[in-house]
Amino acid sequence: MKKKTAIISSFAMAAMLAAFPCSAEEATGTGTATAQGFGGEVSVTVTVDADGVLTDVVIEGADETPDVGGAAIESMAEAMIEAQSIDVDGVSGATYSSTAVLEAAQEAYAIATGQEIEKEEIDTTISFTPGTYTATTIGMAGEYHVSVTFTEDAIESIDASDNNETLMVGTEAIRILSEKMIENQSLGVDTVSGATVTSNSFISAVKDCVEQAGGSVEALEAVPVAVEDYADETNEADILIVGGGLAGISAAISAVENGGNVILLEMKEYLGGNSVLSTGTFILGGTTIQAALGIEDDADTFYEWEMENSGYTKDPVQVRMVADNSQTLVDWFASLGVNFNTDKVNSTDGSEINRGHALSPNIGTGVSTLVDQLEAYGVDVRLGTRADGYVLNDDGEIIGVTATCNGETVEYYGKQIVLATGGWGDNNDMIVQYWGEEYDGLVYGGSKGMDGTMLLAAQELGADTVDMEEPHIDATLEVTRGVTITTNLLRNCSGILIRQSTAERFADEQSSHSEIAAAEMHEIGDEYYYEIVDETVFTYSEAVTSKAESYVNMGIMVKYDSLEEMAEALELDIDALTATIESFNAAANGETEDAYGRTSFNGTLEAPFYVLKVSNGVACTTGGLKINEDMQVLDTDGNVMANLYAIGEISGGMRVNYVGGDSLSHAAISGMVLGETLALQNAEE
Repeated sequence: MKKKTAIISSFAMAAMLAAFPCSAEEATGTGTATAQGFGGEVSVTVTVDADGVLTDVVIEGADETPDVGGAAIESMAEAMIEAQSIDVDGVSGATYSSTAVLEAAQEAYAIATGQEIEKEEIDTTISFTPGTYTATTIGMAGEYHVSVTFTEDAIESIDASDNNETLMVGTEAIRILSEKMIENQSLGVDTVSGATVTSNSFISAVKDCVEQAGGSVEALEAVPVAVEDYADETNEADILIVGGGLAGISAAISAVENGGNVILLEMKEYLGGNSVLSTGTFILGGTTIQAALGIEDDADTFYEWEMENSGYTKDPVQVRMVADNSQTLVDWFASLGVNFNTDKVNSTDGSEINRGHALSPNIGTGVSTLVDQLEAYGVDVRLGTRADGYVLNDDGEIIGVTATCNGETVEYYGKQIVLATGGWGDNNDMIVQYWGEEYDGLVYGGSKGMDGTMLLAAQELGADTVDMEEPHIDATLEVTRGVTITTNLLRNCSGILIRQSTAERFADEQSSHSEIAAAEMHEIGDEYYYEIVDETVFTYSEAVTSKAESYVNMGIMVKYDSLEEMAEALELDIDALTATIESFNAAANGETEDAYGRTSFNGTLEAPFYVLKVSNGVACTTGGLKINEDMQVLDTDGNVMANLYAIGEISGGMRVNYVGGDSLSHAAISGMVLGETLALQNAEE
């Protein structure tokens, strides 16, 4: 990938601030300050009255974990008011968040009372006691170790290889930060967008190692950091792809393989998008993998089932494209070194034919391999470049996009503009606008930053949309971390959902990709629910095992050796919980009919149990831009918008009445097909 660097200075300064209210004559009103917490930025606003009384403390930290950082935010604000001091104890288990609250509160109080902030002089000497030093830290997926090797005057190497962070998200953050620290000999690095928790934990551990080696953290934070800059590179290509998730990556590789000239823009510092957060299951039909396992299927049967299963609401053109290219995708991925599991094809929502093709060994490795292919092909990728609008010619046709990189606005041009920016689940205003007020504040478990910016900008130019008012709600959003839990646990591993208030089941957990269960949650209105599974999550398939192990490592899936232990820990009535498990197992054994109409069980539910705290929420969105058979975006009059194409989740028509695997299959196949089509089209001109 082409890179150009420029220097941006970053200085770290410490403030020595008063910890107690000052005299009345010093009180001035309100002050606000921020500091970096565990999950992101924490803001504190302090108000004092004319008598110097601390009247209000407002602490905000949207990205702090509710049960940890959120607890610190709530309790510390109350404690400050009660003590009439911002010098209060932190919350046990929330060190990062507590420290950030205290730091920001001190500065906010100083501003509110008109105190001058005294700044420490920074010792700029950089030296270390040579050797390797190790620190333990806690990331998104639990505890890991960071070892840093120093010479007398340099950071020589950084190793955090024992981490269990999410592949192609947290692991990328560690890689990016390590490279920046060593290349620049600096700690003046920002957190990596989309991986804030991992970034903060890693940076904290490296600072610990610096202090162990006798180095100055402040001096290293003051060293300028080189950032990627593309000012001297061309901003024009035949094919301009906006978005570096699975759809955009697939389109870029396919186009270049067929002689295309491509620039790929991605707002984050790494590629992968929403796909790397999934289980990696693609819904495909008529493949050689199915045939080898004795599963009878073909493209026509797959197409008919997809249409019938959706109540004929899906766009038949897009369903046909996926059906006809299922085997082509399997072969194309294999040619790139990306392989599907050939030992098992998972069961499929609402189908007697198994069609769930899982990447082997996992989605993270698969996407990483595709990214390696981008680099091997020399694809021009512009990371940290967020597209936010369109460039028009004198005839009003779209000829490019505007994008922001390092605070600067840049225009990019292409003969064809391919939108692959994903959905809009990370935009609560759009959720409320299209799905209704009752969905306000849904837990979001997708890739951060998928807020529909380019979709909205296209609408302003007259683009039409489809399925926008069709909610796609999952029942399995983990509530403390905002992680989407794979529905394979419910569909294939005998998992159940129960109310935290009554210990009772309330729906067929397997139906409609858990959407029926999610709808019931919406009506019931419990704060959260428990998802209970057993040891089968570790034996069903390598993809499911990988996800289950990650949940354990993250501390969000807790093991209980007996029903009694589980009931006590979850504060559930033991008789009610026992009745729920026994009733489920009786139905699973065929002794009775299930009270909620469930017909597929995959075994009984047996100790030891594993439990997650979940709620209904959104991981991907259904609606998007309306496209034709060539994936060209249409306006509200049904006319083609010249030069503009949409693939993957930003396009509508395929994910309505969602089936597990629809999104990945459509993203990869639409990218593969369109990339080749546009490259060959340009070659003929």
